[in-house]
Amino acid sequence: MGNVFSVIVFFLGVFLMPVAAWAQTLHGITMEKSPLLFQLDLQALFIGSSLILLLMCFAWARALRSYSMAILTLYFAIKSLDILVLNGFSLLGVFTYNHQLLKTEGVLFAYLSNIILFGFTVNFFALKKYQLSSHQLMFRLSFIMAVAVPLSYLLDYAAARLLAQVLTSIGLIVLLYIAKNIPQNRLSIIFLLTLVVQLSFNFIAYLFNYWLFSAEATNFLAMLAFWLMAVMVAYLMGRKYYYHLRDEKLSQQQVVASVKASDLAQQKLLALQEESQEQLESRVQERTLELNIALQELEAVNQELKEKNTLDELSGLFNRRYYDQKIMAEFRRSRRNLTPLSLVLIDIDRFKLVNDNYGHLIGDQCIIAVAKMIKSLLRRSTDVGCRYGGEEFCLILPETDDKGALALAQEICQSVREQQIFADELAIDLTVSCGVTTYQQEKNVTPEAIFASADRALYKAKQAGRDQVQVSLLSEI
Repeated sequence: MGNVFSVIVFFLGVFLMPVAAWAQTLHGITMEKSPLLFQLDLQALFIGSSLILLLMCFAWARALRSYSMAILTLYFAIKSLDILVLNGFSLLGVFTYNHQLLKTEGVLFAYLSNIILFGFTVNFFALKKYQLSSHQLMFRLSFIMAVAVPLSYLLDYAAARLLAQVLTSIGLIVLLYIAKNIPQNRLSIIFLLTLVVQLSFNFIAYLFNYWLFSAEATNFLAMLAFWLMAVMVAYLMGRKYYYHLRDEKLSQQQVVASVKASDLAQQKLLALQEESQEQLESRVQERTLELNIALQELEAVNQELKEKNTLDELSGLFNRRYYDQKIMAEFRRSRRNLTPLSLVLIDIDRFKLVNDNYGHLIGDQCIIAVAKMIKSLLRRSTDVGCRYGGEEFCLILPETDDKGALALAQEICQSVREQQIFADELAIDLTVSCGVTTYQQEKNVTPEAIFASADRALYKAKQAGRDQVQVSLLSEI
């Protein structure tokens, strides 16, 4: 209630002060007072009404805890001083009679009021958060006006005032541009109209001062423009407060509606639970059992699918896809744990002659026999045997140095050499060639480089006569 009362009092004060000023003006004209007495009465009325305006703005800013209203109060105070200086009143004149300093005082209040208006706009529309470019433009324009204050010390009074009016007009035009480009803001139209009115009065005052009328008419026009802007800005703040209350009320209504809906849903749920508790528990147990069975079946299917995706159907070893995944994982683990990683490539010698002489079915049985022999010689669970392609196999040996990998490759080579393979009552003698390489934390090495090194060793074994093991160093790649 205190906030609403402050708003009502503020609006009454803002709307009644211009009416009182206009009535006093008409009374002065009717009584045919002298221009000097009329100007003094008008100035006294302006001072009194401005003090009332500032007190009401301050009370409203404190009641609403509004930072924007506090800035607006400061703007009205500085703007009032600017108009009083135009009417011959001077704070600095109490201390000095220096014409240059007194001239600077007038433009100082004009520039300072504009800078505070910029600050009000930045805070009111949150330009720093939503329109950073507009905020930076306000800062640059404020800096230009701050620089223009000492510059006016070097100019005469008319030139300094003209510069202040020009910069003020530019500032209002910039504010118009910013207000026009504020997206989806309910208050930007009101602020835009306020700026249009102020810019119009600024232009009319310029004509009055330099071409048409006297300084007294210009000063009265400045007071009238001040009060019109005060009324419109007060309406702007009132609408902001109204929108704030309305949005807060709508938000509270939504929260209340949401709470009621939640309570209603909870009551229905409790009623349903109390009505069929036993039946619900029975259904939950049945569904839980069905779900567990479905999960077990799904796990079995996933395991079977995983094996199909990673196992080679012919040889029973892992396939090429699994090799690509495993070699990358073991390479990273080897580099992380600083352990050796060995790779062995195995190729059946002269396998094309087996296919040509006995047929591809016999060739497949030979591949199966060699794969079983390789699998039987892999004694550690971490060792991985893969069919890389065709008659070529690849062994991934984590935490195995070059000596261990060489010994395993020689054992495989010897086992294949000494054991005949029987297929369709045929005894077939096979041999294999092996290429071995070991990764021992060398720099700039990739899994592809490790495979290339092992392939180079296999090539050396083939070139040296087959049925043997050759070793290649990663430094040779």
